[in-house]
Amino acid sequence: MKKIFVLLMLTAVSFSLFAQYGDPVAILEYFDDDMEIEITGADGITLDDIYYGMDLNEGDTIRTNRTAAEIRLDPNGSIIKLSQFTVFTIEKLQKSPEESNNFNLVSGKIRAVAARAGIGEIYQIRTQSAVCGVRGTDFGVISIPGSEEKAFVVDGLIDYTNTLTNHKIQLGSGMVGDVLAEVFKAMTASTEQMNELVKGVIFESLDPTGVPGHVKELTEKVEEAAESEEVSTVPEETTDEQSTDKTKEAIEENAFLSALSDILGLEIGTLTIDGDTYSKAIIQPTFNIGKLKMSLYLPIVYQTDLFDPDDWYRPQGDNEWSFGVDQEGYEDIALDALSDLFLKIRYIEWGKQRDPFFFKVGNINSVTLGHGILMKDFANDANFPAIRRVGLNLGIVGDKAGFENVVNDLAKPEIFGARIFIKPIGNLAFGLSSAVDINPDDSADPLIPVPSDTMFFTAAADLDFPLMENDIISFIFFADIAGMVPYRNTEFESDMMFDSDSGEFRNYGWNAGMFGNILFLDYRLEYRYFDGVFKPSFFNAAYESLRGTYIKDINDYLDDMDNPEYNQTVMGIYGEGGFTLFDKINTTIGYMWPWNPDGSPTDEDEFLFEVEVLPGTIPVLDIYGSIAYHRTKFIPTLLDNALEDELTLFDANTTFTGEIVYPIAPTLALAAVISTSVRTEDDGTIIYLSNGYPEIVPVITIETRIGF
Repeated sequence: MKKIFVLLMLTAVSFSLFAQYGDPVAILEYFDDDMEIEITGADGITLDDIYYGMDLNEGDTIRTNRTAAEIRLDPNGSIIKLSQFTVFTIEKLQKSPEESNNFNLVSGKIRAVAARAGIGEIYQIRTQSAVCGVRGTDFGVISIPGSEEKAFVVDGLIDYTNTLTNHKIQLGSGMVGDVLAEVFKAMTASTEQMNELVKGVIFESLDPTGVPGHVKELTEKVEEAAESEEVSTVPEETTDEQSTDKTKEAIEENAFLSALSDILGLEIGTLTIDGDTYSKAIIQPTFNIGKLKMSLYLPIVYQTDLFDPDDWYRPQGDNEWSFGVDQEGYEDIALDALSDLFLKIRYIEWGKQRDPFFFKVGNINSVTLGHGILMKDFANDANFPAIRRVGLNLGIVGDKAGFENVVNDLAKPEIFGARIFIKPIGNLAFGLSSAVDINPDDSADPLIPVPSDTMFFTAAADLDFPLMENDIISFIFFADIAGMVPYRNTEFESDMMFDSDSGEFRNYGWNAGMFGNILFLDYRLEYRYFDGVFKPSFFNAAYESLRGTYIKDINDYLDDMDNPEYNQTVMGIYGEGGFTLFDKINTTIGYMWPWNPDGSPTDEDEFLFEVEVLPGTIPVLDIYGSIAYHRTKFIPTLLDNALEDELTLFDANTTFTGEIVYPIAPTLALAAVISTSVRTEDDGTIIYLSNGYPEIVPVITIETRIGF
């Protein structure tokens, strides 16, 4: 009777404690980037407003892309860390002593520090092939379906069950279990193995030692390990206390190395530009503070002598380490010093596009104004690192209005873009945009004279109407119209847009279509129409290389606007799709199929292919990398029937970058990087071919990347 009475009393106390604290809740305490985290409720609706301290409820699924996240359970104080590219569902929160906290790790990696006593101390983590039963443990779980299924314990004890065979093992401190191994058993992890297991799940905001039940016990274990080390007579064996001590040291060491690795980066290797091979040593410190991110670029690129500044590579003929000492006059000294200082910035950014406020200074790429009829995927770093520029992209986005602008180079600003939009009725948005190049002659072929004051002025109007927009399915309809009016010989050439003799508009373009997503597939489908010499997406990824060719083409047209050669219309259907496989492989493919209404040939197609293989995708070697290829006049060149001579798959109509990275150790990797760049003289003057296009050369880098 006494035992029954005690049991009833304990049960009553437990229930009273649960009742006292109310329903448990999970709280989102930390994430790096709100544009890279997605939360979907049990009803399948994606939450729009994600913020620190928000409550997460049963049925919520958290997806981290290029960000990590940290969750605290209230009231018991347990904490959970989600690494990048993780999908994690809160199935049930413990409301009574007979229940448990149930979670589902769909894919990715987590680490949890579970409270050792109090409310809601029982946990069950389910993956595709296993279940972890947990009480008061510091542990982690990895699940990459079909590739990797592991659990590891930093401190404590868990039951780990293979649900395919129903075989259960116990894992203690410093141990790891692998469901997909030939033999499912508990194994002791080395310091190096534990370092690798906890990589990516070191807590940044929450404190594991503050979890109830962990501070006191862990301190006692460390003290006992120190005492046992003095009196131990069996040095070849490791006690539980020593294992815990080593594990703690490994975690602290890994956290320190991980923090330094995130901040400091060193590249040592070779760089081939225009057939000339250089050696390089580049320090790239990177800092992330919430939404603020900054990376510097401190290069020494040389041919024979690292310690001879006269032997260092000079982008576009500029000695970027002079800081004005090679100039004369206060103005030239100040401008050169400022320019050299700007060149040390790889990027400084805050937030992402569509954030209420965002900006990026430095290397900018993939900038699109509106739906891209004027500027689409514009990049100022297409020729990086052979040519370096420090650009600016800034925007302010509100519920009913917004503004965005872009500048190609703060040290030598020549290309500008801007867009404003309003939402007068509901979600219907109306926008106006403009893009200008005030000095295309700067990149023109010096052997072909053109008016030096030529400028390109473009303008567009757009409509945007989201019929349906969520993470499951989205249909966003849009329409744009645009045109160009060049400036030369001290006046605007308005006749290019409006033929005063016939009273008709010419040299303009418009498009209409929709974009969005269907489950995991992002899509874009549009109809394009452009007349005369107007080019849609005029300011694109290859524009910095082609602007010198465009100034010649437009001046040829302005000198002979009645030539029937220019009186043509091109129509086309553009389709683009992007998807992610297993949260490890990102792919985007796009193509525009063009035609002329009169049946005459045209080579104005467009092809886009991008693929990114993330770390951890390829087993054993763990090689990863990416390829990005974007080209106009693709199929005609492939079939060798282009309307213009001397076109190749890697000419000025192409932007290409690719890299393969082989990690040798957690802080050491070998990388091969190849890209394309325009060929220049020593003073930065672009070299042109006989067909009027700039000559393109490969830029090849073989480097060792070192993280500290």
